[in-house]
Amino acid sequence: MAATASPATTDAMLSRRDIFKYLAGGGVGVGTGLLLGEVNQRPLETLLSTHIPPEDFSPGMDTWYNTLCRMCPAGCGISVRVREGRAKKIEGNPGHPVNRGGTCALGQASLNALYNPDRLRSPMRSDGEGGFVESSWDEALEAIAPRLGAMQSAGMGGRTWILTGGSLSSGEEALDKFGEALGANILRLGLDTPATELAAAKAIYGFNGLPHYDIAKADLVVSFGADFLGAWRSPVGYSKAYGEFREGGGGHRGYLVQVESRMSLTGVNADEWLPARPGTEGALALALAAELLGRSGPDAAPAGWEDLPGALSLDEAAALADLPAERLHALAERLASAKTPLVLGGGAAGAGANATETLTCVAALNRVLGAAGTTVRPNLAHAPRYSALSEIEEFVAGAANGEVSLVIVAGVDPLHDLPDSLGLRGALDRAELVVALDSFPSDTASAADWILATDTFFETWDDDISLPGTGKLSVTLQQPVQKRLYDTLSVTDIVLRLAQRSGGALAEALPHEDAEAYTRSEWATAWTNLGIQDDFDAGFRQVQQQGVWVADLAEGMADQFSAEAAAPAAPPEPQFAGDASEYPFVLHPFQTPGLREGKGARLPWIQELPDPQTSVAYGSWVEVNPATADGLDLRDGDVVEVSSQAGTVTAPVLRYPGVRPDVIAMPLGQGHQANGRYAQGRGVNPASLLAARGDDITGALAWAATRVALRKTGERVRMTKTSGVSRTLGRQILGPADEH
Repeated sequence: MAATASPATTDAMLSRRDIFKYLAGGGVGVGTGLLLGEVNQRPLETLLSTHIPPEDFSPGMDTWYNTLCRMCPAGCGISVRVREGRAKKIEGNPGHPVNRGGTCALGQASLNALYNPDRLRSPMRSDGEGGFVESSWDEALEAIAPRLGAMQSAGMGGRTWILTGGSLSSGEEALDKFGEALGANILRLGLDTPATELAAAKAIYGFNGLPHYDIAKADLVVSFGADFLGAWRSPVGYSKAYGEFREGGGGHRGYLVQVESRMSLTGVNADEWLPARPGTEGALALALAAELLGRSGPDAAPAGWEDLPGALSLDEAAALADLPAERLHALAERLASAKTPLVLGGGAAGAGANATETLTCVAALNRVLGAAGTTVRPNLAHAPRYSALSEIEEFVAGAANGEVSLVIVAGVDPLHDLPDSLGLRGALDRAELVVALDSFPSDTASAADWILATDTFFETWDDDISLPGTGKLSVTLQQPVQKRLYDTLSVTDIVLRLAQRSGGALAEALPHEDAEAYTRSEWATAWTNLGIQDDFDAGFRQVQQQGVWVADLAEGMADQFSAEAAAPAAPPEPQFAGDASEYPFVLHPFQTPGLREGKGARLPWIQELPDPQTSVAYGSWVEVNPATADGLDLRDGDVVEVSSQAGTVTAPVLRYPGVRPDVIAMPLGQGHQANGRYAQGRGVNPASLLAARGDDITGALAWAATRVALRKTGERVRMTKTSGVSRTLGRQILGPADEH
């Protein structure tokens, strides 16, 4: 049962810690769900007769648990089928507002992580010769906790750095409390963080969260680089909405226009694809906004937006973006006539050196169109602040100066996901002690002194607030669906144990016995703040049944938009690392729906899953426009050397007409140096080509601002593809005789 809250209580953006307090004024309720058994973790293996089974062991009967999928940051709710005490199958939780019963391939494959033969089964200690030996939790904690205690006592907590992601979860908050009590530095890392989107939303909409895009309600969607049907932010939720958008509930089938230099999965599904020159998306959006200003009804744009200084005309913008001017004029007219238009910005458009200015112009177009409050709605979840390149540089410099005593890496793999040019590998080598908290021997974990083996999300407690949002505020509970398979602990459990053994302020900040007690404590605090009079244990059990706690804040959300947003400035000319005469092509790295930045590579089902557009599986490839390929005498399977100022990789060519002639594209996710048998040594990692260049405003990594060169090596390989060449009975009507 979704709850309702008064709009009057939503007048401020909220951090995760504040959200439960906020809900006190919201009148939140919970409903019944699908739980059919009590969650019960047992510390010991026990042989029992099936005549007297444990409570969650019902021979021949399914038990379903509603919990949280942690394979990406979208925050989908899932229902896990358990038979004889083992998780067997995953379905989407139909009552969850993010995914509404849907799941993606990565979520379906997450059981591969639980049962993976390469999972770490106990703490591991480096043998000093590049290998690891099994250890015990007592030995591991004793190697770390005294060092933490000594740093506390000496007031030298600043010599500790915590490298983590950026979720809104209890586990992440435990890390925050740990870092605050110690006085440590925290870096929130990732290749594709939403830092530039957050900055643009703050500038134009006036709130500190990611906007919720109501695709289902729109009759026209124009996306500048956001592959919302592929791997952008919340693809399952967006795909659900896209289905409703296309069904045309208002009697009109929605129309989709995709603007991007490399055709994504969303571009494949679009009615129009506009292959704009990289980095010009902001100029296009601002030109459209200037053209439409005053045509979308009174008071659509903020006060003072009588004109937009620096905006190009449609003809000038079309020339800059290398697009036919008539198509841009036609798009302007289509936007002007749309009743509920929506404009999105993200992907490569949000990852150039001018990314924040670009997305600010995209958001401004929404304001001009009157989309704010209708198809663009605020998300009350206050996103964390992601680290800029300057902070990473500070960490690297500190390590070089011998000022880093301890590095704790939790839930991220920066040595794979981030460019080598940042110097993180050297920084970890120079740190006195590196501790990785991971379920797998990832590239980063393999460079650590200790790997503290962590649970999968099927085995422990946590929660999450969805950053992409749904127009409703949802807190999803993660609960164990089966007992631990191995001698592992959750990140929260490890943090709690380290805090207790270290004593002092750390122990005072985190006094809880384990992750379950900590999570329940968080929710019990919320219960108190909410003023709920019902028994907490009974109420918490209801949340376990439903899997999610929802506050419907849909009404009155338009009031959250700032009326005083400044008119956007014209974005600067796009800048790229590398001289165009030496490096003639712009590199367009992209995420596939399965591999993402690399987390999916350890899962065999994902390795086997063909890319939906090229049908390539198991490896890497370089997408080259056929016109460019002809000029370089390149055929499918020719191995080329791709080089930038930062590095070089080799991969086979795939002639792909959906990429501009001056752009080459490569999928992310492969090229691991470790991470288990399914990931290690497979394909190449285009992140190693990226320059250490940041967005001009936020300093976030500009992963779409690197130029590269191609060189034919003379080698050829046969790529693993499911499409292949159709049977031609020797006539070769589809290509030359040696083509494949």
